[in-house]
Amino acid sequence: MEGLILVKDGDIASGCNELFKTFLTSGKLEAILVSQETPNGKMAFPALISDPEKLRSNILSPILPVSEASEISRMTINKGSDKPVGVVIRPCQVRALTEIVKLNQANLENIVVISMDCPGTMDVNTFSNLPEGKVPTDIIMDHLLKGTDIDQYLRSSCRTCKDPVPMNADITIGLFGVDLGSGFLVQAHTESGERLLEGVKLEAYKGEREKAIAKVRGGKDAKREAFISSKKEIKGIEAIADFYDKCVNCHNCMNACPICYCKECIFHSSVFDSDANKYVHRAKNKGIMKMPDGALLFHITRMNHMILSCVECGLCEQACPSNIPLMDLLIPVAENAQRELDYYPGKDPDEKLPMVVFREDEYRSVGEK
Repeated sequence: MEGLILVKDGDIASGCNELFKTFLTSGKLEAILVSQETPNGKMAFPALISDPEKLRSNILSPILPVSEASEISRMTINKGSDKPVGVVIRPCQVRALTEIVKLNQANLENIVVISMDCPGTMDVNTFSNLPEGKVPTDIIMDHLLKGTDIDQYLRSSCRTCKDPVPMNADITIGLFGVDLGSGFLVQAHTESGERLLEGVKLEAYKGEREKAIAKVRGGKDAKREAFISSKKEIKGIEAIADFYDKCVNCHNCMNACPICYCKECIFHSSVFDSDANKYVHRAKNKGIMKMPDGALLFHITRMNHMILSCVECGLCEQACPSNIPLMDLLIPVAENAQRELDYYPGKDPDEKLPMVVFREDEYRSVGEK
């Protein structure tokens, strides 16, 4: 099921809000999780809304301050929802949610996933401190309508996004290949999605969506290839140590990451607890020891844990107080690891994680190629 929802004066945000309100007032959804701007309009966060009159979301608002997939995990990890709840999340977060479901960190019982074509997001400081007269949603609409370049505003992970089009959503809100001056496209991909759209007035869609999607993907792929090629020098222990030189060992990157799922992180356990004598002993062995210690070990261990499921959402980089460009390293490493094991995180809900599957023909030879 698919069709256009017409809007007045190209007001896509209001049109989507009316659609979401219909889901709530009809009783098809008990509540909906959707990004909603704070009262001052300078930030937006996911909000779980049950009262249709309080729904003032804007799906064009280019901001991802926290992992939406992590919030769904928090809501459902102990028990699934008794009644249908809608979640409106970006494509990278749908893929992250798919991965954490595989890791038994979320329960999609009665969760209806709604996603949208994503032109990209800004980091929180860019979003809230744009030059006077600049409005985030206007920048996005100009890009969608006129093709203006917005890379200067986007996070690095969004400039090189692996796939800005939703996969594994129950409903897609289509923005690519659509005359947004008139309306937006909705597509139901599952029975749950079709139930939500029953009774919604849809107009016939006659656009060239696949052609538009191919163009967007092609542009992102070219930028991604150039980005990865430009980061080839970050290789070897010395280069990696230099890369993380500004790390203050705050673990914000781990806390922001939807894929870091361990209930008890080894770095938050007693494993590395030491008394003064042990610290002095280690310092004597080396002659000098950076404090706080273990930052490089933390990053390498975390990378080994999450890199195959990394959806490159960039939330780790956004959370870093030292402004370390984490995606400069994580995107190339994720690309190499996932290509090596022929795994695309978040693409196939039924595909098992590579590290839990034994393949007889895997790694018959050891050593560099």
